[in-house]
Amino acid sequence: MPKIFGEILRRYWSMRHLIQKVLRSRLVQCLVIFVLLLRGLESHAEDVGSSHVGDRQLPHCLTKDYQVVWRDEFVGDMLNTDNWTMPSIKVREAASLNSDGTIVVEGGLLHLKTLWRNEKVHASYIQTRGRHEWKHGYFECRLKFQKLQGHHGAFWVQTPSFRSFTDQPEKSGTEMDIIEWFGSGRRHGWAGMNIYYWGTTDKGVPGSVRSPSIPDFPKMGGPQDGSPDSPMKDLSEDFHIYGLLWTEKECAFFCDGVEIMRDVKAISQIPQYIVLSLLCSHWERPRLDVAKLPDEMQIDYVRVYQKP
Repeated sequence: MPKIFGEILRRYWSMRHLIQKVLRSRLVQCLVIFVLLLRGLESHAEDVGSSHVGDRQLPHCLTKDYQVVWRDEFVGDMLNTDNWTMPSIKVREAASLNSDGTIVVEGGLLHLKTLWRNEKVHASYIQTRGRHEWKHGYFECRLKFQKLQGHHGAFWVQTPSFRSFTDQPEKSGTEMDIIEWFGSGRRHGWAGMNIYYWGTTDKGVPGSVRSPSIPDFPKMGGPQDGSPDSPMKDLSEDFHIYGLLWTEKECAFFCDGVEIMRDVKAISQIPQYIVLSLLCSHWERPRLDVAKLPDEMQIDYVRVYQKP
């Protein structure tokens, strides 16, 4: 063994000038830098860009026969208009809609922003309507919500025919609020997982009716008593994964793989589209401190899974 080390040392010494020259070459330096950058990007994708983690395994709530049928990972620097459209209306409730600078794709994230400009609130709303609709499946989004109260971010699934039939959600479709968030410091009642349909209200007239299922928000963390006066876990502090498993018989809502709510009453049986929004309603506008704007929600990815 000592003879082998001695031979290696002898050969290195005899070739040391050539080895040093090669190591000093610009090509080798560039290759070394490239390899280091590549390894860094791979590590970053594993640690913080979990938009790629799901490529290797299905969400825990799905059986093996589910597969990704549509996705947007928000790469590049522009919104993919093959995936998304914007509503034609320019004002919704207390805010102008989709003004310049409210929808930004940057750093592998979609940034939906609320701005204060020209003495007006400017909000943001995108949808897959007119591009993609699905009947049943698993809808998942990894996102980080806005901080301020006075506007609300949401990931939801909407129907193009909400008012077409009364008390027949299977035909008219439903509004499925996979998650909505009304800002830091709110109590348990101020995050939302809901299903709405067009039905007969308590007044005996047609209107938007909420299905009675109640989300078990303490499962998402924070105070465990779930009383109305308990503060909600702050969903604006970090990214979370929100999901909806929509089948012919039921809808199950998830946060970070934990089931939070299940509904069996109002189940749509028609194709529907995805909405991502950060909106400002009239009733909440007084809470919005415009001096602290801009505020934003950040979306890492959106995916849809279905069975073949």
